[in-house]
Amino acid sequence: MGDVQSTKTLKETAYEVIKERIVNGEWSGGTFLSEKALSELLEMSKTPIRSALDRLEMMGLVKLSPKQGVIVQEISLKKILEIYELRLALETFAVRQLTGKLDALFFSRLDANLEAQAAAVQAEDVIKYVHLDRQFHEMIVDSLDNSEFAEAMSRIQDKFIIAVRTTFIKNKKRLWGSLEEHRSIRDALAGNDPLVTEQLIAKHIEFVKMILL
Repeated sequence: MGDVQSTKTLKETAYEVIKERIVNGEWSGGTFLSEKALSELLEMSKTPIRSALDRLEMMGLVKLSPKQGVIVQEISLKKILEIYELRLALETFAVRQLTGKLDALFFSRLDANLEAQAAAVQAEDVIKYVHLDRQFHEMIVDSLDNSEFAEAMSRIQDKFIIAVRTTFIKNKKRLWGSLEEHRSIRDALAGNDPLVTEQLIAKHIEFVKMILL
């Protein structure tokens, strides 16, 4: 039982470490990853490494080729725009349902996230801000208490982070605009007009899409 649990833990560790480095941009699209190098880096055998790479391939973050080995996938503009369309549908629906119905605990957590966002913006820490941005949007969708919506949101977020990080790195002033839009969305959620919240979050999502185009 211990060996099974250990193997499972190693697979999860390998998956999380490799995914984190891809999502954070340390290993960008086109980067070659050798199983041997990964095995040495993570200090584990190739078995959990291969399991992690298979899982990452299913997510579209790496491509496994018998001849070339493991290559970090480029996220195409088409794929990024598809992600934005899905986010737009998920989040506009979520805020229509949630506006005026969220409790003090939710806003306490959201406000803590916004304070951390402000600190990241002040420091121009793009990687930190992007993770907090992810949490902000996931907290909203999670509040629907709908596991299918939460799973769909989680599934697209890793690829979304790659797109958003690139946008912020190219234009760090956008960090301030994004933060202010988050604050406006927060206030609208506390109000009683779902249409206002829907319009704000749609504009927020569409802005980044417009930059990418």
